[in-house]
Amino acid sequence: MNRTTFALRSGHAAFAATLLASLVFSPATLAIGGDEDLSAWSTRVWDAAMEGQVEQVERLLGEVPAADSPVASEFRDFVASRNQHATASDEARRVARDEAMAELTADLAENELTKALTAAVRVQTLSDDWAEALDQAEVLDLVQRAEKARGTAEADGDWLLAQEILFRLRTLHEDVGRSEDYLRYHRALEQVNRRIGLLAQYAPRALYDLRLAQAKRIAPDETFPEFNPAFAEDWKEQVRGISQPMLAASLRTIATQHIANVGWRPLLEGGIEALEILASTSALGESFPGLADADKAAAFRQTCDQCETLLAAVADGDLGRRHASRIIGEIQLANQRTLELPEAVLFREFGDGATEQLARRFEDQYTEIIWPERYRRFQQQVEGSFVGVGILIRHDEKREIVVVNPLEGSPAWRGGVEPDDRIIEVDGVSTVGWSTNRAVDEITGPAGRPVELTLRREGAEEPVKISLIREPIKMRSVNGWWKKGLDEHGDPDWDWWLDRAAGIGYVRLTSFNDDSFSDFIDAVKAMRAEGNLRGLVLDLRHNPGGLLKSAVDFTNLYVDHGVIVTGEDRRGNESMRIDAQRNRSVLAGLPTVVLVNQGSASASEIVAGALQAHGAALVLGDRSFGKGSVQEVHDLSDRQSPAMLKITTQLYRLPASEGEEKGRLVHKQPGAEDWGVNPDMVVKMTPSQIEKALTLRDRADRIAEVDDAEGEPRPEIAALVEEGLDPQLEMALLVLKARVLADLEQAAEPAIAVRGG
Repeated sequence: MNRTTFALRSGHAAFAATLLASLVFSPATLAIGGDEDLSAWSTRVWDAAMEGQVEQVERLLGEVPAADSPVASEFRDFVASRNQHATASDEARRVARDEAMAELTADLAENELTKALTAAVRVQTLSDDWAEALDQAEVLDLVQRAEKARGTAEADGDWLLAQEILFRLRTLHEDVGRSEDYLRYHRALEQVNRRIGLLAQYAPRALYDLRLAQAKRIAPDETFPEFNPAFAEDWKEQVRGISQPMLAASLRTIATQHIANVGWRPLLEGGIEALEILASTSALGESFPGLADADKAAAFRQTCDQCETLLAAVADGDLGRRHASRIIGEIQLANQRTLELPEAVLFREFGDGATEQLARRFEDQYTEIIWPERYRRFQQQVEGSFVGVGILIRHDEKREIVVVNPLEGSPAWRGGVEPDDRIIEVDGVSTVGWSTNRAVDEITGPAGRPVELTLRREGAEEPVKISLIREPIKMRSVNGWWKKGLDEHGDPDWDWWLDRAAGIGYVRLTSFNDDSFSDFIDAVKAMRAEGNLRGLVLDLRHNPGGLLKSAVDFTNLYVDHGVIVTGEDRRGNESMRIDAQRNRSVLAGLPTVVLVNQGSASASEIVAGALQAHGAALVLGDRSFGKGSVQEVHDLSDRQSPAMLKITTQLYRLPASEGEEKGRLVHKQPGAEDWGVNPDMVVKMTPSQIEKALTLRDRADRIAEVDDAEGEPRPEIAALVEEGLDPQLEMALLVLKARVLADLEQAAEPAIAVRGG
């Protein structure tokens, strides 16, 4: 989890230490240029931005020609407004750092270590030098005391407290040049997380007790829901249908076909380690009595140790299927003599431990075994086929099925399902004790078939019954600037103009699915039908990716020849090559800014990276995530149950830029310092700005909810720019307006409104 995500999830509106990387223009530099032609000036600004010459862009934006032009005057006002926003943000950062240091000192005095660690991360994040902040006396004292508390928590089996401490210690040591300390905390946190995952799956009562203790630490006077025993049998559903042949086939395929040429050793080491953790987590005796017997658990762990010794005695080149079969067989026999766990549990934990080693050693979080319980939902994701009523659900603390929200335009939305409704029956059958997986299975079904939901709603005296017709659910990925309304089908009516007067459009793409490309083309057509489209912001921030074909189609709109993306296999050979097709680049030459951040991954990185390499768009924001790997799916099904293996077999390579022999690999490799897409212009956003911008965007897009609980109206999205809540978007608009300023001057069209009417 990155530092920004930490700040958001922990509820702190901290400012990033690198705010000053954003462009700041002092009022004194807003001089009027000499007699330079406005068109030449616009070109120079754009070229400097494309080449990443930040200082040159800064200087030019303070030297706008055409002193008497209303268009230039309005632009200078825009630059001045942004300067004010940046100055205010810098001052707020300083104040927030002082407040965080005061909190750290006070929490340390009260021995509130987790609170003090949170404050320390804020202090560090708000500092110009993160390593220097870590060396302050208060922080060094805190780290020492936190280490001791973490050891006590682990000895007591308080894994949630150990998790809290380790997470913050790891964050403090991230990106400060102390990789050994960071890796030590990272690995310790992984171990604790795995134990917590085991409790969540196999010992819900034990996890409940830990959560209760955690809640009392945070808010001693607040009530906590009682434990619901309906959790107790969930683990049986999780392991149903898992077989030894599934495990064997998955290990064999990974060992021989994985992109990193991993072989058998890390897989077997990971599987054995996972079972050692299982056998040393005594709280799992809640479901498996053998694990509560210290002697039996010790005897099982001894067999695991013997298997590790056997493994260490065999050279990598000699390891093969027979060693894997022998090790798994020894573990099965030991289990029969000692713990007597269901063998499906052994197979699942061994397999998951093997794939977790790939994440630890090779930065591959994407190779995974799709066990029978997840098979159907995984196929739906791969095929992009979702048939149901369009609701997101979760469990609450009482184990009830809760509606998070109905998807806009879906049958549930049209039928009147509301957020926080409790689904108490489906087709007359009580949902008591249901897992969320079962709820999904019961609510979804063939298109055109009805399903009746019985809902308990706050304020309603009687349950609400709603009959809905299942239908294919469209996952909308193409969004505009301002949602003007909804049509009779619940489809949004977008205003696509970020700046209508300047002719600058805006498209926010949340994924790359089957409909993304055609919906984007429709958006472009709509803008061109309404006015002169002079520039475009393509917002790929927080876009996790999707279909490769969709990414290629988007890129081809701007690039009419050359490579878009290639693939590289485990031997370093080119395994795939996709070139642009001619006569499809209908947007070539349209000034476009592509926004990316740490949430931009996979297909987003292909689009941004390819456009950047071809000089077809300006990439602005923060470095992208670094997910540039290709997964293949292998069938693991046996006669009784279906299963799959998703395995990484290729890496994406971007087109070579001028002067490069080979394009860059997108994927974050172990120990790498360079990955993802590095923007032409780096503009940082603080956690506070990210939080406020996302919240405003979410509320502004909820057209169905005109008023919130406090009766406040739906917010105007223009505040993202007008109030400087989104510096990346603000800079994108600023550079695009500079690019089209000469055209605006020639057309005598003043560009004043941020969101046109």
